[in-house]
Amino acid sequence: MKFRQSLIAITLLASVFFQCLTDPDIKLPFESYTPEQLNDGWELSTPALEDFNSDEIRNVYQRFYSEELYPAIHSMLIIRNGKLLAEAYCRDKKERDQFHHIQSATKSITSLLIGIAIDKGLIESVNQTVYHFIPEYFDNDVRKREITLHHVLTMETGLDFDNDIHTVELFYSEGSSLEYVLHKNLIFSPGTDWYYGDGNPQLLSGIIQKVSGKTEEQFAKENLFTPLGINNYQWENHGDGLTFGAFGLWLTARDMAKIGKLMVQNGMWNSEQIVSAEWIAESTRFQSSHHLYGYYWYPWEAQRTFYAEGHGGQLIYVVPDKQLVIVITADSYSNSRALSSNFSELFNDIMAAIIE
Repeated sequence: MKFRQSLIAITLLASVFFQCLTDPDIKLPFESYTPEQLNDGWELSTPALEDFNSDEIRNVYQRFYSEELYPAIHSMLIIRNGKLLAEAYCRDKKERDQFHHIQSATKSITSLLIGIAIDKGLIESVNQTVYHFIPEYFDNDVRKREITLHHVLTMETGLDFDNDIHTVELFYSEGSSLEYVLHKNLIFSPGTDWYYGDGNPQLLSGIIQKVSGKTEEQFAKENLFTPLGINNYQWENHGDGLTFGAFGLWLTARDMAKIGKLMVQNGMWNSEQIVSAEWIAESTRFQSSHHLYGYYWYPWEAQRTFYAEGHGGQLIYVVPDKQLVIVITADSYSNSRALSSNFSELFNDIMAAIIE
């Protein structure tokens, strides 16, 4: 509870504070992007050994350190062929060992956990209705009983959940977080439009707990984090005990990269199938009829890429054809100047540095 209260304070106070703050130059001078060998499961390499132009990668990292170009950025990591070849923290080198709020990239982890639950037979398919699992939290609007897991995963439930208003209300709400979400009005019939809302993943958190008997965080620890060697993390929960499915997960940048490595390896980790390749493929292709969206992952067709994204610039880019993962972290609660940073430029320049 103590950590949850601190996150509430960070969320509310920092978001207001950074709206009017003009940050001084706080970045370190550029020195190196060479990762250090730690006992954390990562095999290290170099850009040249993984078919990158080393000079171009150095140029990318020099720009990464620019206060003018990327004022909000904190870290950038490059992984290719399963090896960590470049890593830097431009604000504070200690951030390498500290976890970072990945904001809505949390949703992508929730998507992975739904895939694992399906693989284990705890959930039959995404075509099952939410009502099938948690009928006790519904109101009298029978139209809501048509909402399927597919609708929830594609943000097509039709529930009127406005993140600018209701995310903070959800955080503070008393009683059941599932009831809070499901008692929102329908603004369109399920499956007929797209409306991004933090309430939808909370329903999945409740379903994971219902079918597994474990909170989403406990289920993740057992079936995802521990197999990947992810031990240094924090995941927030609602007052009703449910893990927040949309946000509230704090990971180190290296552990974010492990999620990307799992994805680029089609769900395999050390010869163990953590999540099925079928789910990786399904969740990262276009699934919505009304938006360029998968199951809490963003397909980027032009680059044959998909990515997880959190507010402020918390990014896990995955490029299967190149066996490439790029991780970026930035201010989780950012002002407009910081949010104007175009991190896709860094991605494009890293891609251009590959020697074909």
